[in-house]
Amino acid sequence: MSLEIPGNVRRAFIWTRATGMLNLNDVYSSLLRDGSILTEAYAITPNGRYIVGRGFNRSRSREEAFLLDRGPQCVSHNGDVDANGCVDDADLLAILFAFGQSGNNLGRVDVNCDAAVDDADLLVVLFNFGSGC
Repeated sequence: MSLEIPGNVRRAFIWTRATGMLNLNDVYSSLLRDGSILTEAYAITPNGRYIVGRGFNRSRSREEAFLLDRGPQCVSHNGDVDANGCVDDADLLAILFAFGQSGNNLGRVDVNCDAAVDDADLLVVLFNFGSGC
């Protein structure tokens, strides 16, 4: 999507319930140091990882398509950390070994996708322990 802002300059943005509206030029400013801008975002994959659109490449003085890879996005689950179909001791141990870690790249040990491996993740595993086995 794009948004007109004062000065008739279009900017690409995305909206999510969790974050609200985000200007992609702000989020990816480290990639746009030469004055390039992202003007429109056309689509985002269902998992939120990839965004496609167009922008103006200042160093080449032309409009170009862009593809942004936002990296793996967290998907909450029932505690099956190793995704083998069974919530068991391996999943419990994975949570315990990662307990106290935080950040956006925790992988499946962040069961509830809150950017922290804590008691909430441990409880999901414990409540579902034995399911699928």
